[in-house]
Amino acid sequence: MRSPGNDEVGVTIGRGPPVRIHLSPSPGRDFDDKTAYTLTFQNLTYKVTVKKSSSDGANAEKDLLKNISGEASPGEILAIAGPSGAGKSTLLDALAGRIRAPSLEGVILANGKPVDGKQFRKLSGYVMQHDALFAYLTVKETLMFSARLRLPGDMPMHVKAARVDMLIATLGLRDCADTRIGNEQVRGVSGGERRRVSIGVDLIHDPAVLFLDEPTSGLDSTSSLHMVQNLYEIATDRRRTILMTIHQPSFRILEHIHKIMILSRGSLVYSGTYPDLSIFLTDYGRRVPDHVNVLEFALDVIEELQESPHGVAALAHFHSTRSKLPPSLAGLSNIGQLAEAADFATSPCMETLTLCHRSILNIARTPELFLCSLALMILTGMVLGSLFYGVQSDERGIFHRTSFFAFSCALLLFSCISALPFFLLERNIVMRETSRGAYRTFSYVVANGVVFLPFFFIQALLFTLASYFLVGLVRDTGAFFLFVTTMFLTITVGNTFVTFLSTLVPDFVAGTTIIAAVTTFMFLFSGFFIPMSDIPHYWIWFHYLSTFKYPVELLQKIEYSHIEHWRDGISGSDVARQLGFGDVSIRGNLGVLVGMVVVYRIAFYVGLRVRRSSTRK
Repeated sequence: MRSPGNDEVGVTIGRGPPVRIHLSPSPGRDFDDKTAYTLTFQNLTYKVTVKKSSSDGANAEKDLLKNISGEASPGEILAIAGPSGAGKSTLLDALAGRIRAPSLEGVILANGKPVDGKQFRKLSGYVMQHDALFAYLTVKETLMFSARLRLPGDMPMHVKAARVDMLIATLGLRDCADTRIGNEQVRGVSGGERRRVSIGVDLIHDPAVLFLDEPTSGLDSTSSLHMVQNLYEIATDRRRTILMTIHQPSFRILEHIHKIMILSRGSLVYSGTYPDLSIFLTDYGRRVPDHVNVLEFALDVIEELQESPHGVAALAHFHSTRSKLPPSLAGLSNIGQLAEAADFATSPCMETLTLCHRSILNIARTPELFLCSLALMILTGMVLGSLFYGVQSDERGIFHRTSFFAFSCALLLFSCISALPFFLLERNIVMRETSRGAYRTFSYVVANGVVFLPFFFIQALLFTLASYFLVGLVRDTGAFFLFVTTMFLTITVGNTFVTFLSTLVPDFVAGTTIIAAVTTFMFLFSGFFIPMSDIPHYWIWFHYLSTFKYPVELLQKIEYSHIEHWRDGISGSDVARQLGFGDVSIRGNLGVLVGMVVVYRIAFYVGLRVRRSSTRK
């Protein structure tokens, strides 16, 4: 209930007394927080091409949505129901602007006007069915990072913190506010609490239109009821427009839902209130028994009709003859205008700093992972150092140095594959956050690159300390630090390459296979196994793209250029010329490695953008 003269909401959490929550308008917003939005849609049709199983191999079009029309009003909850495969989530995605033309046909308006993606992102929120949260962050930290990214940059931090505290109270998360989210390996909050955190992440900026895909999924009956009660309070007290998909809700949940749309095989078979559903079914010739959940009975009827060729079509036609459709939207701009880019709440610099802070917290709370990586660097360095211990200034020493340099780069680059699971897990979260306009993809790419650089440097330094002096490389301070720099850039190139490929691969198994294969080919064409002069001309391009070529050449050049006296009056530079490294430029090869980091980082950015935009076409 609203207190007179201000925006204060009383929310009942569980059986406790109402919690008074002040929801003041957010400074810095481009749209009016008090504006209520009516979402009107007409003739939404979505077709996809599927391959026939017949021998001719011809393709066919399948209608996932068939001329769906309706209206979602402010202050109300519109629930989309239907059997599995009815098109509930597809319709929700279409209304949220997550499906693009020309695959999607029809019109969507907000308050009678076409809405582009930029406007729609600012006034809406989207909560997906499956949670994607960082396991090592607490509930409060998760919501606070969302507030720092989604709320205006000029809003004071204490105001953002107060809003987070109010949202925690609204969602009944006070008892677990300082508990980590957790996952299968890390103990954390319950499934219901995790679901409420996911909803809170998209409620933090107080969206005018809220989409929720199965918000009660995985919750017990009591938690589901409390969840819908909270959504009901938000819809009625703040006059927000809420659309959600549901699956077999209880009667008590249905009491808090204003309108229901029922789909079957992409067709709209009912649209109206829950009490009118019983009348609709009776008029269709299916009398509703006493003391049953009318929606569950309706779904049973629909599943029965789906077994006959024209059963669903007949029910959809019966509904169309009785329903009151919204005014015709013919001639107005189509849905394609929803694909424009969105504005963001904060600056790129602030986004990058916030994302760096979040990543550092995650790293600090997984010390075993990074300590294992550091221990591996020390162990690898000691093994290689002992294997090539005390190289001499002779032909065998040249071979041992070359082998040490090549296998050092190989082991460091192959070790980067272990970072793939981390990047794949983070990819799912980043895709979700950037798709709803939480921050720029560019900001994440920069933060992801910057935050790991100190760790990569420590890895390079530990490997060098563990191997350099055992092998007996040149005792020169400049050569030592150039060796560390080369190892640092090699690790950075390898990890950047893995992050780029993580945007292309579907899962860990495929990713590991592809990355290992590509890395092996790069090693093969580096010039260590097959001299450059013997590589076929049609493969020479792969030699120049090899991530092994440049660090191995660098290490050779650094070593021999700092040896003044090799033996028998021959200098290290003479040896380098005989080996074909005389013309190698240390600065040039360092520049190439830096360029590879930049190119792979740009490719990483493009891969994320392409993957995000191709979610639905």
